This record gives sequence, C-alpha cells and structure tokens, in this order.
Amino acid sequence: MEVSEYNGISHEDVATVKAILHAFYGSSMSRRVTSTSVSDETIHQVAVLLAETIDCSQWSDAVPSPKDLLMPAKSLQKWALRLVRNAGKPFLDKKAEVTWGCRNFRAAQFKPMILETLM
Repeated sequence: MEVSEYNGISHEDVATVKAILHAFYGSSMSRRVTSTSVSDETIHQVAVLLAETIDCSQWSDAVPSPKDLLMPAKSLQKWALRLVRNAGKPFLDKKAEVTWGCRNFRAAQFKPMILETLM
C-alpha cells in the first residue's frame, strides 16, 4: 500500500510494527502493540529505529531517508510510515533476523522512547 496521502495507521501497519518490535525486543514488548496503542509517534520512533540500525541489517534500503528531517510533519510521517511498511515486510514474513549486537546495543537505545509512545 503506497502512502500518497496520509490516511492514518492501518491494521496491517499495526501488525508490521508488532512484528518489528518482536524481532528487536521479544514478545514482552510486542504484546503491548494494539490497534489503539500505536500512534503516529510510535510509527515515527519505529522508523527511526530502523533507520538508525542500518549498520546492523539489510533493510536500510527499503526507503530513502528524507533529505531534511526538519521537513513538515506530514511529509515526515509519510516517510516514517513508508519505511515501516516497506522495511517491515520481512519481519511480517519472519524472514528478517536482528543480530545479537544490534538488538542488545543499538536497539536498546530506542526502547524507552518506543515504549513511551505505546502508553
């Protein structure tokens, strides 16, 4: 599904976020993901997690980074949702693996911020 106009977070997006968080943090974190707990900020934080863990895995080329992170919020949200959707496909199919080092060091930095968005 292409994000030409931002129309909100779909149930498929929620499933993708859940799969990504399960791969990085396990079931205790992914259980917190529901259709009512995932917000625009959750999508943004998961996109940042994926973008910032480029050196850990291969999903980094799924969507180019925005040229300017100070762009209007709507454009940034579209980028974040596009990244989560495209990079999240291997996580949904359980084909993506997150290395131990990536999970325990780099991804650990983002866990508190992502948890905060799910409350």
